[in-house]
Amino acid sequence: MRTDMLTSVAAWLRQADRIVVFTGAGLSKASGIPTYRDSGGLWTKTGNMRFAYSQALAEDTEAFLDFWTRRRAELASARPNPGHYALAALQRAKPLTTLATQNVDGLLTKAGASDVLELHGNLFRTRCQACGAMNPEADERSRCRECGSAQPSVRPDVVMFGEMLDPAVLARAEFEARCCDVLMAVGTSAVVYPAAGLLEKAKSRGAKVAVINAEPIELGHLADAQVIGASEDLLPRLMALAGIAFG
Repeated sequence: MRTDMLTSVAAWLRQADRIVVFTGAGLSKASGIPTYRDSGGLWTKTGNMRFAYSQALAEDTEAFLDFWTRRRAELASARPNPGHYALAALQRAKPLTTLATQNVDGLLTKAGASDVLELHGNLFRTRCQACGAMNPEADERSRCRECGSAQPSVRPDVVMFGEMLDPAVLARAEFEARCCDVLMAVGTSAVVYPAAGLLEKAKSRGAKVAVINAEPIELGHLADAQVIGASEDLLPRLMALAGIAFG
């Protein structure tokens, strides 16, 4: 059954002009990056959840910055896995492919993908929480020289709980979802909105929706095909079935 579904998705990819691939933490798991809510995930460990909120920067500056510095170091040593390379190959073969990711690790770009829509930001960028300056020079590790904020304000450029996604990035992703022929959701439970709404937007406009994930998702009723398994295994197989050079 899984092979039959992969064959169907491969046929959709071959025929499609515009493709959107929406990825989540499951895509990077094989690169040694823990997911967020699974057993052993980032937010399941005692005390970590408080650093998912931006107010922790002011409330416990050193602990907040130490947490995100350690997280950046973990991601810096990670390397793309076959799933990342497969999606980069798909984009090369089908230039109108849009890659939109919830991941903040930059691994799709490392794998050779271009113009990745990073819906939740990128951990390797910083910005000032007070004035919005990107990659500002910091004084005393956490004070922005652009605005002269008296409070610690320099933080990772990632979307934290309670914050809005970059409206320009989200608008581009939503536009592509409304225009695509095929949308693939890869390695995501698709429960975090508004990003998860991309599946609904694509489906409402008649696109084929395919889900490749380690387990079924709540929005599975939107999927024309749902293939359960590891993306690092399934995506290379999918590219081979679609006749897309990979490797």
